[in-house]
Amino acid sequence: MTPSIQIIFASQSGRNRAIAGHLQAQLASKAQTVITEISQVNAFDLAANDAIIVVSYTFHDGELPDEAQDFFADLKEVDLARTKFAVLGSSSKKHIHFGRAVDYLTIQLNSSNGEQVADSVKIDQDPDDADLARVDALAAQVFNSTLA
Repeated sequence: MTPSIQIIFASQSGRNRAIAGHLQAQLASKAQTVITEISQVNAFDLAANDAIIVVSYTFHDGELPDEAQDFFADLKEVDLARTKFAVLGSSSKKHIHFGRAVDYLTIQLNSSNGEQVADSVKIDQDPDDADLARVDALAAQVFNSTLA
């Protein structure tokens, strides 16, 4: 059976939307994928997926994006029933708390009974080839976790 992987993104500059598209391109031949902007996601439906990947920027100096607030609040009420997940995002090392939204989301998804299947990935602004290799490795780990 083809696994279902939902890719959820929050993007202000377009970087994280592009990363979500890159993930979908990596996974499309192996899994049923859907990309959803984070404000359009119903957190209570996440467990219907075999896996989820959340891609988010960090707002200002370490805050979740405004459009991710409702999703994050809903996660506190959700039982992900061991749904596999990974989190990544583009941020800026110019900020004191580089990529902190990635950390917040990772912690909450774990607290919501998700199963983290790949280390979180933080990218400084636009991804370079090395960053894309880490994104590809994350995608492979998420996909492979759905086969077990």
